[in-house]
Amino acid sequence: GKLTMIPGSLPRHRMTLGSTIDLPFGKGQRFGSGMHPILNAIVGGWSTSSIFMWNSGSFLRFGQLDVSGAPGDSPRTWSKWFDTSVFKQATPFTPRSNPFQYNGITGPNFWNLDSTLSKNFALTERFKLELRLEGYNLTNSVMPGNPNLSVTSTQFGGITSQVNYGREVQYTLRFHF
Repeated sequence: GKLTMIPGSLPRHRMTLGSTIDLPFGKGQRFGSGMHPILNAIVGGWSTSSIFMWNSGSFLRFGQLDVSGAPGDSPRTWSKWFDTSVFKQATPFTPRSNPFQYNGITGPNFWNLDSTLSKNFALTERFKLELRLEGYNLTNSVMPGNPNLSVTSTQFGGITSQVNYGREVQYTLRFHF
């Protein structure tokens, strides 16, 4: 039969959660509906939106190699993601005998939290001003890339890359008319 595999670039599991919350403070809200107009302009009308993404690590696909054991039976560290001692360069002119992927060997998990805090200021009935504060990778977490899969490399089995950027924050002041 034909061998069908899930593409190695796809995560095994993926979850995305999103939320938008209007904060309950200010005129017409649950808390502070009778507050002074100046205080309402500062405290009222804020909302927040967040997106949380998580996926399990992708399948790691190996080329033709000579394998003498179970590479997934070792603790994971960034410098040694799997047991590299069981792999060696394939014997020339021999057919492939190792599998494309191994149980228990996947790339690192990935997760990220992006969030926005915004407020609309009513200047007149027709004009308003919007203030937005946006944070990407809000937790400033490092998400490692997949380990090096080249058996001839001195960094074989080690993680040497990062797949995200550090925290980024931006603000916007927008005039709506």
